[in-house]
Amino acid sequence: MSYVFNTDILLNEADREEARREFPHVYFALDNASLRETFAPFDARANLSKTRSRRWGVVAVLLATAALLLAGGEMLYHHLPKYQLRLLAGIGGVAGIVSVVIGVFGIMYRKRKMRWLADRLATERLRQFHFQTFVAGAADILRGARDEAAREAFLRKRDIHFDAFRNAFLTRIDDELAHIVHAEDPGDGVIIENGAHDIDPADPALEEYFKAYKRLRFDRQIGYCDLVLRKDDGLWKNAPVRQAQILGGIALACVFGILVLHGLVFLGAVADIHWMKGPLIHVFAIWAAIVALSARTFEEGFQPEREIERMRSYRLSLKKLAAQFEKAEDPQGKIEAMKGLEKLTHEEMVLFLKGNYEAQFVM
Repeated sequence: MSYVFNTDILLNEADREEARREFPHVYFALDNASLRETFAPFDARANLSKTRSRRWGVVAVLLATAALLLAGGEMLYHHLPKYQLRLLAGIGGVAGIVSVVIGVFGIMYRKRKMRWLADRLATERLRQFHFQTFVAGAADILRGARDEAAREAFLRKRDIHFDAFRNAFLTRIDDELAHIVHAEDPGDGVIIENGAHDIDPADPALEEYFKAYKRLRFDRQIGYCDLVLRKDDGLWKNAPVRQAQILGGIALACVFGILVLHGLVFLGAVADIHWMKGPLIHVFAIWAAIVALSARTFEEGFQPEREIERMRSYRLSLKKLAAQFEKAEDPQGKIEAMKGLEKLTHEEMVLFLKGNYEAQFVM
Protein backbone atom coordinates (compact mmCIF):
# COMPACT_ATOMS: atom_id res chain seq x y z
CA MET A 1 0.00 0.00 0.00
CA SER A 2 1.20 3.50 -0.78
CA TYR A 3 -0.50 4.89 2.34
CA VAL A 4 1.87 6.35 4.93
CA PHE A 5 0.55 7.46 8.30
CA ASN A 6 0.38 11.14 9.29
CA THR A 7 1.44 12.60 5.96
CA ASP A 8 -1.74 14.67 6.16
CA ILE A 9 -0.30 16.77 8.99
CA LEU A 10 3.17 16.78 7.35
CA LEU A 11 4.80 14.99 10.26
CA ASN A 12 8.05 14.27 8.41
CA GLU A 13 10.40 16.58 6.54
CA ALA A 14 9.83 14.67 3.30
CA ASP A 15 6.10 15.36 3.63
CA ARG A 16 6.74 19.04 4.20
CA GLU A 17 9.09 19.32 1.25
CA GLU A 18 6.53 17.73 -1.06
CA ALA A 19 3.79 20.02 0.25
CA ARG A 20 6.00 23.08 -0.34
CA ARG A 21 6.34 22.09 -3.99
CA GLU A 22 2.69 21.12 -4.49
CA PHE A 23 1.02 23.96 -2.56
CA PRO A 24 3.48 26.88 -2.38
CA HIS A 25 0.85 29.62 -1.86
CA VAL A 26 -1.14 27.94 0.94
CA TYR A 27 1.70 25.95 2.49
CA PHE A 28 1.90 28.33 5.46
CA ALA A 29 -1.59 27.15 6.54
CA LEU A 30 -0.65 23.47 6.21
CA ASP A 31 2.55 23.76 8.24
CA ASN A 32 2.00 23.79 12.00
CA ALA A 33 5.16 22.93 13.90
CA SER A 34 3.55 23.37 17.33
CA LEU A 35 0.80 20.92 16.47
CA ARG A 36 3.29 18.35 15.17
CA GLU A 37 5.41 18.64 18.31
CA THR A 38 2.33 18.10 20.44
CA PHE A 39 1.06 15.25 18.25
CA ALA A 40 4.22 13.10 18.06
CA PRO A 41 4.49 11.96 21.72
CA PHE A 42 0.77 11.17 21.93
CA ASP A 43 1.02 9.12 18.74
CA ALA A 44 4.10 7.19 19.84
CA ARG A 45 2.63 6.38 23.25
CA ALA A 46 -0.71 5.36 21.72
CA ASN A 47 0.97 2.86 19.39
CA LEU A 48 2.99 1.39 22.25
CA SER A 49 0.01 1.18 24.61
CA LYS A 50 -2.12 -0.51 21.94
CA THR A 51 0.52 -3.15 21.32
CA ARG A 52 0.98 -3.86 25.03
CA SER A 53 -2.71 -3.91 25.92
CA ARG A 54 -3.58 -6.31 23.12
CA ARG A 55 -0.57 -8.45 23.91
CA TRP A 56 -1.83 -8.93 27.47
CA GLY A 57 -5.33 -9.56 26.16
CA VAL A 58 -3.96 -12.35 23.99
CA VAL A 59 -2.04 -13.76 26.97
CA ALA A 60 -5.27 -13.83 29.02
CA VAL A 61 -7.12 -15.82 26.34
CA LEU A 62 -4.24 -18.23 25.79
CA LEU A 63 -3.94 -18.91 29.52
CA ALA A 64 -7.68 -19.51 29.81
CA THR A 65 -7.54 -21.82 26.80
CA ALA A 66 -4.64 -23.77 28.29
CA ALA A 67 -6.48 -24.16 31.62
CA LEU A 68 -9.62 -25.43 29.92
CA LEU A 69 -7.69 -27.79 27.64
CA LEU A 70 -5.95 -29.31 30.67
CA ALA A 71 -9.25 -29.72 32.49
CA GLY A 72 -11.01 -31.11 29.42
CA GLY A 73 -8.30 -33.71 28.84
CA GLU A 74 -8.33 -35.08 32.36
CA MET A 75 -9.49 -38.53 31.30
CA LEU A 76 -6.33 -38.93 29.19
CA TYR A 77 -3.94 -38.67 32.07
CA HIS A 78 -5.90 -39.69 35.17
CA HIS A 79 -3.71 -42.80 35.34
CA LEU A 80 -0.51 -40.75 35.84
CA PRO A 81 1.28 -40.72 39.20
CA LYS A 82 -0.29 -38.49 41.82
CA TYR A 83 2.52 -35.92 41.84
CA GLN A 84 2.20 -35.47 38.07
CA LEU A 85 -1.56 -35.05 38.37
CA ARG A 86 -1.01 -32.41 41.04
CA LEU A 87 1.49 -30.62 38.85
CA LEU A 88 -0.91 -30.54 35.88
CA ALA A 89 -3.75 -29.44 38.13
CA GLY A 90 -1.54 -26.69 39.58
CA ILE A 91 -0.53 -25.46 36.13
CA GLY A 92 -4.14 -25.40 34.98
CA GLY A 93 -5.30 -23.66 38.14
CA VAL A 94 -2.64 -20.95 37.97
CA ALA A 95 -3.29 -20.39 34.26
CA GLY A 96 -7.01 -20.04 34.89
CA ILE A 97 -6.58 -17.65 37.82
CA VAL A 98 -4.09 -15.44 35.97
CA SER A 99 -6.33 -15.30 32.89
CA VAL A 100 -9.24 -14.13 35.04
CA VAL A 101 -7.10 -11.55 36.81
CA ILE A 102 -5.91 -10.15 33.47
CA GLY A 103 -9.10 -10.44 31.45
CA VAL A 104 -11.85 -9.74 33.97
CA PHE A 105 -10.12 -7.45 36.46
CA GLY A 106 -7.93 -5.76 33.85
CA ILE A 107 -4.56 -6.22 35.58
CA MET A 108 -1.77 -5.55 33.03
CA TYR A 109 -4.43 -4.81 30.41
CA ARG A 110 -7.13 -2.27 31.23
CA LYS A 111 -4.82 0.60 32.13
CA ARG A 112 -2.84 0.21 28.91
CA LYS A 113 -6.01 0.10 26.84
CA MET A 114 -7.32 3.28 28.43
CA ARG A 115 -3.98 4.96 27.76
CA TRP A 116 -4.13 3.87 24.11
CA LEU A 117 -7.67 5.20 23.63
CA ALA A 118 -7.00 8.48 25.43
CA ASP A 119 -3.87 9.14 23.38
CA ARG A 120 -5.64 8.17 20.17
CA LEU A 121 -8.41 10.61 21.07
CA ALA A 122 -5.74 13.30 21.50
CA THR A 123 -4.12 12.60 18.13
CA GLU A 124 -7.40 12.57 16.24
CA ARG A 125 -8.64 15.77 17.84
CA LEU A 126 -5.32 17.41 16.98
CA ARG A 127 -5.80 16.30 13.39
CA GLN A 128 -9.35 17.64 13.43
CA PHE A 129 -8.16 20.95 14.88
CA HIS A 130 -5.63 21.23 12.06
CA PHE A 131 -8.13 20.73 9.26
CA GLN A 132 -11.02 22.56 10.89
CA THR A 133 -8.71 25.56 11.11
CA PHE A 134 -7.92 25.14 7.42
CA VAL A 135 -11.64 25.04 6.52
CA ALA A 136 -12.81 27.78 8.87
CA GLY A 137 -9.99 30.11 7.82
CA ALA A 138 -10.49 29.75 4.06
CA ALA A 139 -10.90 33.47 3.40
CA ASP A 140 -7.96 34.39 5.67
CA ILE A 141 -5.74 31.76 4.04
CA LEU A 142 -6.52 33.00 0.55
CA ARG A 143 -5.72 36.56 1.62
CA GLY A 144 -2.52 35.31 3.21
CA ALA A 145 -1.54 33.62 -0.04
CA ARG A 146 -1.05 37.04 -1.61
CA ASP A 147 -0.36 39.29 1.38
CA GLU A 148 2.35 38.83 4.01
CA ALA A 149 0.52 40.81 6.71
CA ALA A 150 -2.66 38.74 6.23
CA ARG A 151 -0.57 35.59 6.44
CA GLU A 152 0.97 36.63 9.75
CA ALA A 153 -2.46 37.57 11.10
CA PHE A 154 -3.81 34.11 10.25
CA LEU A 155 -0.87 32.40 11.94
CA ARG A 156 -1.24 34.51 15.10
CA LYS A 157 -4.95 33.71 15.27
CA ARG A 158 -4.25 30.01 14.75
CA ASP A 159 -1.64 30.02 17.53
CA ILE A 160 -4.10 31.62 19.94
CA HIS A 161 -6.77 29.04 19.11
CA PHE A 162 -4.27 26.20 19.43
CA ASP A 163 -3.06 27.33 22.85
CA ALA A 164 -6.67 27.52 24.02
CA PHE A 165 -7.45 24.06 22.62
CA ARG A 166 -4.34 22.55 24.16
CA ASN A 167 -5.08 24.01 27.59
CA ALA A 168 -8.79 23.23 27.58
CA PHE A 169 -8.75 19.77 25.99
CA LEU A 170 -5.38 18.03 25.99
CA THR A 171 -4.69 18.70 29.66
CA ARG A 172 -7.81 16.74 30.60
CA ILE A 173 -7.78 14.10 27.90
CA ASP A 174 -8.71 11.24 30.26
CA ASP A 175 -11.87 13.06 31.34
CA GLU A 176 -12.70 13.79 27.70
CA LEU A 177 -12.38 10.09 26.85
CA ALA A 178 -14.70 9.13 29.71
CA HIS A 179 -17.26 11.68 28.51
CA ILE A 180 -17.20 10.44 24.92
CA VAL A 181 -17.48 6.72 25.64
CA HIS A 182 -20.32 7.18 28.15
CA ALA A 183 -22.30 10.08 26.67
CA GLU A 184 -25.38 9.46 24.56
CA ASP A 185 -24.55 12.54 22.49
CA PRO A 186 -20.84 13.48 22.52
CA GLY A 187 -21.46 16.49 20.27
CA ASP A 188 -20.58 17.33 16.69
CA GLY A 189 -16.84 17.75 17.27
CA VAL A 190 -16.64 21.39 16.15
CA ILE A 191 -13.50 22.98 17.56
CA ILE A 192 -13.19 26.05 15.32
CA GLU A 193 -16.40 27.82 14.40
CA ASN A 194 -16.62 28.55 10.70
CA GLY A 195 -16.38 32.20 9.81
CA ALA A 196 -17.85 34.02 6.86
CA HIS A 197 -16.37 32.77 3.60
CA ASP A 198 -16.22 35.86 1.43
CA ILE A 199 -14.29 34.03 -1.23
CA ASP A 200 -13.71 35.35 -4.71
CA PRO A 201 -14.25 32.48 -7.21
CA ALA A 202 -11.55 34.04 -9.36
CA ASP A 203 -8.93 34.07 -6.59
CA PRO A 204 -5.71 32.70 -8.11
CA ALA A 205 -4.92 30.58 -5.02
CA LEU A 206 -8.39 29.04 -4.74
CA GLU A 207 -7.68 26.00 -6.90
CA GLU A 208 -4.53 25.25 -4.93
CA TYR A 209 -6.41 25.62 -1.63
CA PHE A 210 -9.06 23.08 -2.64
CA LYS A 211 -6.46 20.77 -4.18
CA ALA A 212 -4.50 20.74 -0.92
CA TYR A 213 -7.56 19.82 1.12
CA LYS A 214 -8.61 17.12 -1.32
CA ARG A 215 -5.15 15.58 -1.39
CA LEU A 216 -4.47 15.72 2.34
CA ARG A 217 -7.95 15.11 3.71
CA PHE A 218 -10.27 13.34 1.28
CA ASP A 219 -7.61 11.21 -0.39
CA ARG A 220 -5.74 10.36 2.79
CA GLN A 221 -8.89 9.35 4.68
CA ILE A 222 -10.10 7.16 1.82
CA GLY A 223 -6.60 5.72 1.56
CA TYR A 224 -6.66 4.87 5.25
CA CYS A 225 -9.95 3.00 4.81
CA ASP A 226 -8.47 1.08 1.88
CA LEU A 227 -5.47 0.18 4.04
CA VAL A 228 -7.60 -1.11 6.91
CA LEU A 229 -9.83 -3.10 4.54
CA ARG A 230 -6.97 -4.69 2.58
CA LYS A 231 -7.10 -8.45 2.16
CA ASP A 232 -3.67 -9.45 0.92
CA ASP A 233 -1.16 -7.40 2.94
CA GLY A 234 0.18 -9.42 5.83
CA LEU A 235 -1.14 -12.48 7.56
CA TRP A 236 -2.57 -10.88 10.68
CA LYS A 237 -1.32 -7.61 12.11
CA ASN A 238 -3.66 -4.63 11.72
CA ALA A 239 -5.66 -6.39 9.00
CA PRO A 240 -9.26 -6.85 10.23
CA VAL A 241 -10.34 -8.68 7.08
CA ARG A 242 -7.61 -11.28 7.54
CA GLN A 243 -8.32 -11.48 11.27
CA ALA A 244 -11.98 -12.16 10.60
CA GLN A 245 -11.13 -14.77 7.96
CA ILE A 246 -8.65 -16.60 10.18
CA LEU A 247 -10.76 -16.56 13.35
CA GLY A 248 -13.91 -17.45 11.46
CA GLY A 249 -12.08 -20.27 9.70
CA ILE A 250 -10.81 -21.66 13.01
CA ALA A 251 -14.29 -21.58 14.56
CA LEU A 252 -15.86 -23.21 11.49
CA ALA A 253 -13.18 -25.92 11.39
CA CYS A 254 -13.77 -26.65 15.07
CA VAL A 255 -17.53 -26.95 14.58
CA PHE A 256 -16.97 -29.27 11.63
CA GLY A 257 -14.49 -31.25 13.72
CA ILE A 258 -17.01 -31.64 16.54
CA LEU A 259 -19.59 -33.01 14.08
CA VAL A 260 -17.07 -35.48 12.66
CA LEU A 261 -15.96 -36.64 16.11
CA HIS A 262 -19.51 -37.14 17.32
CA GLY A 263 -20.21 -39.03 14.12
CA LEU A 264 -17.29 -41.32 14.93
CA VAL A 265 -18.69 -41.89 18.41
CA PHE A 266 -22.07 -42.80 16.90
CA LEU A 267 -20.53 -45.18 14.39
CA GLY A 268 -18.39 -46.69 17.10
CA ALA A 269 -21.43 -47.36 19.24
CA VAL A 270 -23.36 -48.90 16.33
CA ALA A 271 -20.46 -50.98 15.00
CA ASP A 272 -18.96 -51.64 18.43
CA ILE A 273 -15.56 -50.26 17.41
CA HIS A 274 -13.69 -49.65 20.64
CA TRP A 275 -11.33 -46.82 19.59
CA MET A 276 -14.23 -44.78 18.19
CA LYS A 277 -15.89 -44.91 21.61
CA GLY A 278 -12.65 -44.29 23.49
CA PRO A 279 -11.77 -41.28 25.63
CA LEU A 280 -9.48 -39.79 22.99
CA ILE A 281 -12.40 -38.98 20.66
CA HIS A 282 -14.39 -37.43 23.49
CA VAL A 283 -11.42 -35.31 24.57
CA PHE A 284 -10.80 -34.10 21.02
CA ALA A 285 -14.44 -33.02 20.80
CA ILE A 286 -14.11 -31.09 24.04
CA TRP A 287 -10.87 -29.49 22.88
CA ALA A 288 -12.44 -28.47 19.56
CA ALA A 289 -15.23 -26.70 21.45
CA ILE A 290 -12.69 -24.93 23.66
CA VAL A 291 -10.63 -23.76 20.67
CA ALA A 292 -13.83 -22.49 18.99
CA LEU A 293 -14.64 -20.56 22.17
CA SER A 294 -11.10 -19.16 22.19
CA ALA A 295 -11.45 -17.96 18.59
CA ARG A 296 -14.76 -16.31 19.48
CA THR A 297 -13.08 -14.56 22.42
CA PHE A 298 -10.35 -13.23 20.15
CA GLU A 299 -13.08 -11.91 17.85
CA GLU A 300 -14.63 -10.07 20.79
CA GLY A 301 -11.25 -8.61 21.75
CA PHE A 302 -10.04 -7.57 18.31
CA GLN A 303 -13.54 -6.91 16.94
CA PRO A 304 -12.55 -7.34 13.28
CA GLU A 305 -16.14 -7.59 12.05
CA ARG A 306 -17.11 -4.32 13.74
CA GLU A 307 -13.95 -2.67 12.37
CA ILE A 308 -14.74 -3.87 8.86
CA GLU A 309 -18.32 -2.63 9.05
CA ARG A 310 -17.22 0.73 10.49
CA MET A 311 -14.56 1.25 7.83
CA ARG A 312 -16.85 0.28 4.95
CA SER A 313 -19.52 2.68 6.15
CA TYR A 314 -16.95 5.43 6.69
CA ARG A 315 -15.42 4.93 3.24
CA LEU A 316 -18.83 5.03 1.58
CA SER A 317 -19.68 8.32 3.33
CA LEU A 318 -16.26 9.73 2.43
CA LYS A 319 -16.72 8.92 -1.23
CA LYS A 320 -20.16 10.55 -1.26
CA LEU A 321 -18.72 13.72 0.25
CA ALA A 322 -15.79 13.60 -2.17
CA ALA A 323 -18.23 13.38 -5.08
CA GLN A 324 -20.20 16.31 -3.63
CA PHE A 325 -16.93 18.24 -3.33
CA GLU A 326 -15.96 17.53 -6.94
CA LYS A 327 -19.39 18.38 -8.36
CA ALA A 328 -19.77 21.67 -6.48
CA GLU A 329 -19.55 24.54 -8.97
CA ASP A 330 -18.97 27.34 -6.47
CA PRO A 331 -16.54 27.74 -3.54
CA GLN A 332 -19.26 27.66 -0.92
CA GLY A 333 -20.48 24.28 -2.17
CA LYS A 334 -16.99 22.83 -1.80
CA ILE A 335 -16.65 24.39 1.66
CA GLU A 336 -19.89 22.69 2.73
CA ALA A 337 -18.52 19.30 1.64
CA MET A 338 -15.34 19.99 3.59
CA LYS A 339 -17.33 20.88 6.70
CA GLY A 340 -19.28 17.66 6.24
CA LEU A 341 -16.05 15.68 6.20
CA GLU A 342 -14.85 17.28 9.42
CA LYS A 343 -18.07 16.30 11.20
CA LEU A 344 -17.86 12.81 9.71
CA THR A 345 -14.33 12.25 11.04
CA HIS A 346 -15.55 13.09 14.54
CA GLU A 347 -18.47 10.66 14.27
CA GLU A 348 -16.13 7.91 13.07
CA MET A 349 -13.72 8.63 15.92
CA VAL A 350 -16.52 8.33 18.49
CA LEU A 351 -17.57 4.94 17.09
CA PHE A 352 -13.95 3.78 17.20
CA LEU A 353 -13.52 4.82 20.83
CA LYS A 354 -16.81 3.36 22.01
CA GLY A 355 -16.24 0.06 20.21
CA ASN A 356 -12.74 -0.47 21.55
CA TYR A 357 -13.71 0.68 25.03
CA GLU A 358 -16.33 -2.08 25.16
CA ALA A 359 -14.08 -4.78 23.67
CA GLN A 360 -12.89 -7.44 26.12
CA PHE A 361 -10.58 -10.45 26.05
CA VAL A 362 -12.73 -12.40 28.53
CA MET A 363 -13.26 -16.10 27.92
